[in-house]
Amino acid sequence: MRILVNIDVPDLEHAIGFYQSAFGLTLNRRLGPTAAELLGADAPIYLLEKAAGTPAGGLAAGAPAAGDPAAGALRQPRDYARHWTPVHLDVVVDDLDQAVARAVAAGARLEDPPATHDWGRIAHLADPYGHGICILQFLGRGYDELSSGSAAGAAAESASDTAAGAGAESASDTAVGAACESASDTAAGAATAAADTATDAINAAAPLRFAPAIEADFEALLALRIDAMRDSLERLGRFDPDRARARLRGTFRPECTWHIEEDGKRIGFYCLRPEGEGLRPDHLYVHPSAQGRGVGGQVLRRILRDADRRGIGVTLSALRGSDSNRFYRRHGFVQTGEGEWDIDYLRNCRPDESRPAAAG
Repeated sequence: MRILVNIDVPDLEHAIGFYQSAFGLTLNRRLGPTAAELLGADAPIYLLEKAAGTPAGGLAAGAPAAGDPAAGALRQPRDYARHWTPVHLDVVVDDLDQAVARAVAAGARLEDPPATHDWGRIAHLADPYGHGICILQFLGRGYDELSSGSAAGAAAESASDTAAGAGAESASDTAVGAACESASDTAAGAATAAADTATDAINAAAPLRFAPAIEADFEALLALRIDAMRDSLERLGRFDPDRARARLRGTFRPECTWHIEEDGKRIGFYCLRPEGEGLRPDHLYVHPSAQGRGVGGQVLRRILRDADRRGIGVTLSALRGSDSNRFYRRHGFVQTGEGEWDIDYLRNCRPDESRPAAAG
């Protein structure tokens, strides 16, 4: 079965120009003086020039005969003012903000600002002829996020953060990408609500110690990073020790790096570097044997307590679609921006009761 999309418009030439400019479609052929075929989407789109006020639709076999009152209800006159469109276009794009700006510049009207859901982002618009159009950008697993009962969904849920980390490794060459890769990957257990709820008990049973790193620790930290990422990268066919070395080497700053130790054994490491007037965590990795025990949550709380004592904020980035986004939001981070791969967050400092109150 094939589906063809037909759109009634009052002015064919104007509509051709709009859909070409708004969505990058191309005019393939004209079908007489009042119809045109546009290509560039998954289905061909046909623009049909129909004057406002003319009866919409036709009478199919078995429909009420002309003169029957029911026939008039079926043949409502065309109206190109904004109207409810029970069947509408969903345009799926890679960059929603850019696509919305392009459509608006071409003449579309933005009716609702972009909204973010578990499956992705959506903006509601209307074309110049009153038809509703949605522009969508899928994030993470897209609509699979709404189908948790599927085997694929369950598998993705069980490895959401490590797979997200691998995605950032394979897709981003920036330090920010590497940072969100590591944070989303190693927050694995902590990024779920259950692990976060049990953190206090974990802390009491296994307190962590944090020790400063030195340049001579690079090889040991590289080995830990490879162990932390290996399974997820191998599943994606992206495991490359040389690449892992180059990524860590390019951003390694021992003066900003801390070992995470438990019972005298190194189980992870993280980097906390200054950025502007605040702090930015990088390279949070936890050994597989210690993942899922709330270590990421303990590290983040340590960072936030330090920032609060100093009266400064904390910024970070997380991979689109990763469970780490929910993890960071639960810890008070607020979205400040978005890039092609990452979502940027800020957590402003909070009053620290250990600091003396200002006089006054």
